[in-house]
Amino acid sequence: MNCPNCGAEFPAGAASCPACGAPRSEIDRLLRATEKAVDRAVETGAAALNRAAKELEPVVDKAVKTVRPAVQDVARALKPIADATVQATKDVAKAVRPAAETTVRVAKEAADKTIATVKPAVEKAAEKTGEAAQKVKGKVWKR
Repeated sequence: MNCPNCGAEFPAGAASCPACGAPRSEIDRLLRATEKAVDRAVETGAAALNRAAKELEPVVDKAVKTVRPAVQDVARALKPIADATVQATKDVAKAVRPAAETTVRVAKEAADKTIATVKPAVEKAAEKTGEAAQKVKGKVWKR
C-alpha cells in the first residue's frame, strides 16, 4: 500500500510512513476519507446519468415513432422486389435444368463412345508392349 499523504511505499506492519512520518491512524483516516469521496463522486455521476437518461427518453421515443412509418414504407416497397427476385431465380433454375440434364447425358454418351472406340487399340498396344518386353527380356537372359 502507498501512503495517501506522500505516495511512498507504506510497509504492512509499520506504525508510521517511513518517508513523511504520517502515523498509521492518520493514513487510515485519509484512506477512509478518500473512499467516502470516491463513493460520493460515483453516486453523483450515477444520479446525473439517470437524470440525463430520463430527459432523453421522450426524445428517443419521439424519434422512433417518427422514423417507424418510413421504415415500414421502405419494407413494403421492397417486398415485391424481393418476391420477384426469388421467383425469377426459381424460373431461371427451372428453365436451365433440362439443358443441364441434356449436357450431362450427352457428355456421358461421348465418354462411353470414346472408351468403346479406344479400348481395343489400347488393349492391343498393351499386348504388343508385353510381347516386346518378353522379347527384350529373353535377349537379355541369353547374353
